[in-house]
Amino acid sequence: MPTRWIKIDTLDVDLEVIPGLLDRYNLLPTFIRRLLETKHTHKIRPSKEEQIFFNNKFLTDNNIKGKDSLETWLSQNGLDEKRLDLMLYERLQVEIFKQDSFDKNVESIYLKRKESLDRVMYSIMRVETREEAEELHLKLEEKEASFAELASDYALGSEKEFNGMIGPVELRVLDPNLSERLKISKTGQLWPPFEFKSFWVVLRLEKHLPASLDENMRKRLRNELYEEFINKEVLDLVDKIRKTDTSKIKQLKPKSKKE
Repeated sequence: MPTRWIKIDTLDVDLEVIPGLLDRYNLLPTFIRRLLETKHTHKIRPSKEEQIFFNNKFLTDNNIKGKDSLETWLSQNGLDEKRLDLMLYERLQVEIFKQDSFDKNVESIYLKRKESLDRVMYSIMRVETREEAEELHLKLEEKEASFAELASDYALGSEKEFNGMIGPVELRVLDPNLSERLKISKTGQLWPPFEFKSFWVVLRLEKHLPASLDENMRKRLRNELYEEFINKEVLDLVDKIRKTDTSKIKQLKPKSKKE
């Protein structure tokens, strides 16, 4: 005999169909992630000072000031103070787990990836023909006009809206045709026109911004290591669940009023 979990008008939802519904509505990975996080963090006991600091940072980050502001935020997010306190406590447990488990690997990962984490600011113009690109390049060499003026008048890409200036942007996210040139450029270096994705391009490095292992970078790399770790666990477990009978999606049919 099925055990009813909830009844919505004429729709009965039994406990046995919950796993399949979580999968059907693409909620299963999130649910499994929360379970795994609980498994990894349930023994972690943050100090009172850590909790106060973490909670205050949450309030500041969400621009929550005073009781009325908090009540508004809770209402908008479907929470009450008790559930918010629990949510923040569990988030803090996860943050402590990240630090305890992955901080020791951050420096080595940073050193391996530092070059790709460096940022650049550069000027670029994309035009249709080689002849036009060479003419613009010559104007820049002869200082007949600024890059911003020429890009504003002649560039065909989105850089036109920014007078040709792009960045700061990490080298790793750029197309290799751009990143390889910018990586070896000196500040102010103007590259001869080259063909790139059906355009001809004029490119100049404006500024190189080397990455540093500050607290923001450390947190970012720690989060990346954690996401890689937890996502693998989630995907492995979801795959196992989907191969069991309990994950089969059963058809939900509202009962007719005659039933």
